Amino acid sequence: MGRTRAYRRDVRNRAIAHKKRIWKDIWKDEYFIPDGKFAKAHMGCGCYLCKPWKHCKELSDAQLRELDHVKQAMDDYYNS
Repeated sequence: MGRTRAYRRDVRNRAIAHKKRIWKDIWKDEYFIPDGKFAKAHMGCGCYLCKPWKHCKELSDAQLRELDHVKQAMDDYYNS
């Protein structure tokens, strides 16, 4: 059995509400934008403060965590 229209409508409305919160937090805009714009828009922030590895060639948090895991595994191997 497939998903109902009500379920799809709820998921769409939750996505729109989430994107509106992001829009208000970042841009502080209060003017009216139709919901359809938020339903289709990609609202991910790509600024240098949110993604420094993209602009400054710094390692991402995931890359730093992976590097820590590798270092820990190497220490365990050599110390055992």
